[in-house]
Amino acid sequence: MKLFSILFLILLSAALIIAGLWAWQQSLDLVLDWGFDRPNIAQWAVRSAVIAMIAAAQIILLVPAIGRIYRRGIADTVIAFTALVVFALASVSAIACGFAGR
Repeated sequence: MKLFSILFLILLSAALIIAGLWAWQQSLDLVLDWGFDRPNIAQWAVRSAVIAMIAAAQIILLVPAIGRIYRRGIADTVIAFTALVVFALASVSAIACGFAGR
């Protein structure tokens, strides 16, 4: 059971990273399809959301997946906290840019 949960979390992290990289590349097309008034600002909203997604993938990979395999140390805690701060800031930035792009 432990192995399946670790594999699931690793696959979830990989899927988030792949989806994030795809969304980064397609951000302008996505914004133009959604019909924003200011597509250059809305493109940064998508890209900020991608940064938040990749930070969430790092948190998922580091804390529950790797934490079950290895004993957690101070470096793991610092990296997880830094990724959490990046996730929070990128989420706020994505919301603010999304509102500004409308």
